[in-house]
Parts: sequence; structure tokens; C-alpha cells
Amino acid sequence: MTGYILRRVLRTLAVVIGISVVVFAFVRSIPGDPATVLLGERATPQAAAALREQLGLNKPWFLNFSGGNPLDAQYPKYVGQLLSGDLGSGIKSNIAVREELKQRFPATVELSIAAILFALLIGMPLGILAALRRNSAWDNTATVVSLLGVSMPVFWLGLLLSYFFAAKLGWLPPSARLSVGLDFQPVTGLYIIDGLLRGRPDISWDALRHLLLPAIALGTIPMAIIARITRSSLLDVLGQDYVRTAKAKGLAPRRVTIKHALRNALLPVVTVIGLQIGALLGGAVLTETIFSWPGLGSYVFDGINNRDYPVIQGGVIFAALIVSVVNLLVDLSYAALDPRIQYH
Repeated sequence: MTGYILRRVLRTLAVVIGISVVVFAFVRSIPGDPATVLLGERATPQAAAALREQLGLNKPWFLNFSGGNPLDAQYPKYVGQLLSGDLGSGIKSNIAVREELKQRFPATVELSIAAILFALLIGMPLGILAALRRNSAWDNTATVVSLLGVSMPVFWLGLLLSYFFAAKLGWLPPSARLSVGLDFQPVTGLYIIDGLLRGRPDISWDALRHLLLPAIALGTIPMAIIARITRSSLLDVLGQDYVRTAKAKGLAPRRVTIKHALRNALLPVVTVIGLQIGALLGGAVLTETIFSWPGLGSYVFDGINNRDYPVIQGGVIFAALIVSVVNLLVDLSYAALDPRIQYH
């Protein structure tokens, strides 16, 4: 097990290095100039050139072949910062990217947890019922719901939810994490939990109301995927010989389903859940932007708009690390679900 974890850690480092190279080259290929964004369109060429020199953007990207030190380039300098744990500072805000991620990541975590809980509470029961009642009204309903969930774009669903439940009906707030005028000192950064820890149930309730719409919008696609995977995996297991034997022995249908069939059907479901969690924790750009949610996704989106290279690079590398760690945890959970699986 230890050797397997070490190999996965080394692979993760290789992935991060590869992603850093790709992102570094990609963000510098985006049309636009950070110096122009900072100074405005009326900036003189001399002022823009001076600012690019100050930021080090006038140097070659990867290696300096014009003489002198070949490592006197932008990427080697950035790698040196990464090795020291420094993700740089935002070009526009001049705030350390690491500090911004530290402040914004709890908002993304809270939204991701709510979204995956919505997906699990709706998707798994829907998939189980569809498998147990194949070709019934339940199965047809689950198929229609899952197809609709996968087909609806997140931005369209988010705008639709915001229009009906916030603008038209006024049941829920349309954006942000808390109502204007509510102020308190967070503990963990998860407002629902922090409100309870501070003895402020009004904060928890207000944070929950703000969380519902973006969580539903973000969790709809994972819900549909989980429902479909649960149905197909459970149908496959229910057709196995050991399940038919358990039924022939006279075991209760509920026990056969839960103890013998469902547990063995969970491996592909856990894989999908892990991938979805990793993607959500990496930042839901569209959802966070639509609902003005101050998380990782909206932070990277603002960085893209501002041509803020350190923000984009730091956000993407941080998201890559999260996805890699979640995938490792999912792989390790296989052994707990299926004793036949061993890691060496």
C-alpha cells in the first residue's frame, strides 16, 4: 500500500509539472496584455513597455537564448517560486495568490459539498429504484430526469433558477453567500457551520438559503450521471449468479439488494462520485459567476478577464492537485468496498 501511494504521489507531481507547462504557455497565448489591462487602453507604448519590464513579462517564456543565463526566463523563475510554495501575487490586486485561495476555497468547498449531497440524495435512490423496477414508470421517469439533467447547460439552469425562485417568486436570494448587513467572524470559512459555532443560527439559516440555488444548479449534472451509473451498475450485479442464489435461499429482497447487490455495484458509482467531487472542488466557474459566489471558480474567471497570469496559473495548479488527491482517495476506497482488490 505504501509503495502504491508513493508511486501515485510521484505521478501527481509529474502531472502538476506538465499542467504548469501547458497553462504557462496557454495563458500567454491568450490575446491581450496585462500591462494594457492595468494601465488602460490609453496607456502609452512607453508606459506599457516599462510595466512589462517591471513584471518580467518582457523576458522569454521558457529559456533565454539571447545570451547570458539561459534560465533568465519567465518559466524557470515561476518554477523556483512553486518549489518554495509561492504561487506569486495577482498582477492587478498585488495580493498573494496563496492567500486569495485560502480565503476563497472554503466557499467552493461549501458549495461543492451541498451540490454533491443534492446529487447523491436524488441520484442514487432514483438509480436504485430504476434498476429494481426496470421498464416501469419509475425507470422511465429516472431516464427522462437523467437525460434532462445532463442536457441542460449549467449557465442556463442557473439563470432559470435565479429568475423563478429569486426574481419572480422571491423565495430565495439570487446571489452572494450572505444577505447585506449580516456580519460575523468566520471560523472555518463554511458559513453554515460557522453560524452554529458562533451561536448565530440566523447566519446559518441565511447562508443555507443563499446556498440552495447554486447547489441545485451545480449538482444537477452530477445527479443525472450518478442516477444513470447506479442504474446500469446495479442491473449488471442483479443478474449475477450469487444474487440469484441469495434470492433462491429465501433471503429478504431488501437484504439481497443492500448487502449483496448494492455494495458490489458501488465501485463504478464511487469512481463517478470521486471524479465529480474533484471537478467541483476545482471550481465551478459558470455557477460561481452566475450567482456571484466568491469561490475558486469566480476567482480564476476574474483572472482570465484581467489577463492575470499568476491568478490563472495558481488556480489551475491548485485545482489539479485537488483532483489528483481526490482520485487517490477514491482508488484507495476500492479496497474497502471490495476485499479482492489489493494494492502493491
